Amino acid sequence: MKIDDDLNYTILSNNINRKFLMQFSEYPIIDELKFSELKNKIEFHTSKRIVFNNSLYLLRDYEKEEIFDLLKKQNIKYINITNDIEETIYCDYILVYDNNNLVIEGKKETILKEEKLLKKLGYGLPFVVDLSTQLNYYGVFTKIYYEMDDLVGDLWN
Repeated sequence: MKIDDDLNYTILSNNINRKFLMQFSEYPIIDELKFSELKNKIEFHTSKRIVFNNSLYLLRDYEKEEIFDLLKKQNIKYINITNDIEETIYCDYILVYDNNNLVIEGKKETILKEEKLLKKLGYGLPFVVDLSTQLNYYGVFTKIYYEMDDLVGDLWN
């Protein structure tokens, strides 16, 4: 897998094993940590890229947002390996694996349009994407939202 230094990635998979993780051995890999430990690790991180190995699932939404904001502020790019479709809204590029086989990859906006394929693989859509898609069917919007604040702001206007 070729990693573009300018992109943040989410690898969506239900069964990542150590052999799969070995392809990212050049980067620091963070497994499960408490929010405060994760925040400290990022604040003092010296590498330009970091790999999260399903380490964000215990965090609350506002904690995840704070982590991703901190990564952006520190100019640290990341690869987030997860089975949580909600975490895909924070990245630029998504790779979806099934049984360690790459099924689909592409920019976030392209992959999250593949609702049928994602459902076939056991995923839905992130809540904000699903909600804005449904509102598009009723003519409320003509675009897909990836951030709840943007969607709510436009609903109020």
